[in-house]
Amino acid sequence: MSPLGKFTLAVIGLRFWGADGFFIGMFLGQIFIDRTFVIKKMEHWLNLLNDNIRLLLPYKYYHYYNLIDGNFWGKVWGGVLGALLFGLNGFILLFIAGHFIFDTPNSRHARKFRGAFDEFWKKNLCLIGGAVLGFVLRSQILTFVGVILGFCIDYYRLEKGNNAIWQKVRGYWLRINHLKLFLNAKDAKHASFIEAMAGLSAKTAKADGAVNEQEIRCFKHLFEIKEAEHPYVAKVFNQAKAGTGGYEKFAKQLSKIAGDNIEMQENIIDNLFKIAAADAPFNDKEEKFLADVAAILGLPEGNFSMIRQRYQIKETATQTDYCEVLGVFYNASAEEIRKRWKELLNLYHPDKLQAAGASAEEIAAANIKMAEINNAYKMLLKQKK
Repeated sequence: MSPLGKFTLAVIGLRFWGADGFFIGMFLGQIFIDRTFVIKKMEHWLNLLNDNIRLLLPYKYYHYYNLIDGNFWGKVWGGVLGALLFGLNGFILLFIAGHFIFDTPNSRHARKFRGAFDEFWKKNLCLIGGAVLGFVLRSQILTFVGVILGFCIDYYRLEKGNNAIWQKVRGYWLRINHLKLFLNAKDAKHASFIEAMAGLSAKTAKADGAVNEQEIRCFKHLFEIKEAEHPYVAKVFNQAKAGTGGYEKFAKQLSKIAGDNIEMQENIIDNLFKIAAADAPFNDKEEKFLADVAAILGLPEGNFSMIRQRYQIKETATQTDYCEVLGVFYNASAEEIRKRWKELLNLYHPDKLQAAGASAEEIAAANIKMAEINNAYKMLLKQKK
């Protein structure tokens, strides 16, 4: 739904003012509709209309309406707008465009296009504005200058969104702006946080030598990643897991976002400990790595030590202790140990708990329990050998 304002004003601008109107309309649609409360109101009205239709429909027709709902409004938008502005050809072209842009909720390619398109606008709003201004004024020099200035403003806006000067400027703008335009600073901060956490999570998982499936699953459980962010986060995660080097930039990025917020700093380190403990008890390398990250964040050593103690698994020195963790007899065979280990994995697996509606705290506790179980299993098999 988010591209509605851009595409609507772009089509109207193209009809009446040509290429200039197309680019101006798309830019105005972004800042006056798609990034303001207007798009939220439109979505609200459509949802109310949808609810009223469902209330009026007899139950036996629900199946047919479900086939239409989510695969209908985009074609209506395209067909009506195209017919009014361009006649039959416009009806056909925009009917197809409306289907692809809005009415393909299950299409991987359409979702990818919408997500990438929206992300491009969020990251390059000022750059696009400078380019459009130069294009409309037919000046190559102004286009070049507008693109360079826009790029610098976008960089400052995204990378230093929590800067005191920027926050004052943004606060003043929002006070005098009744439409509440340019509200993407919060989105930019969220994207910056997710990027840094994905990078640090991958570096944490790599600290013990290899990134495994349990650590990746733990990351997915800890953070509610928007569907549009999946490809971007996966790219950051894959690049970061190549090695532990270069983690400082992610830690500094989080340090800027957290500022002096101790609670946020603790949450960051706590989540990283959960990832480190997902596959097995964290080792000295992981602990040193997390201590370095905590130092960059500015988290006091005492707070770091308290978090570390939560994830320290009891040092079991005897076979009996390991047997108690798994719940097997001391003379159990390797096959019996393996069978019991699989039973416990099925019982405490975070995926199963999440499907059952477990809370984030319960899933975090399960991750710690899984690490303890895996450690006992490895040690018992080692002793058997």
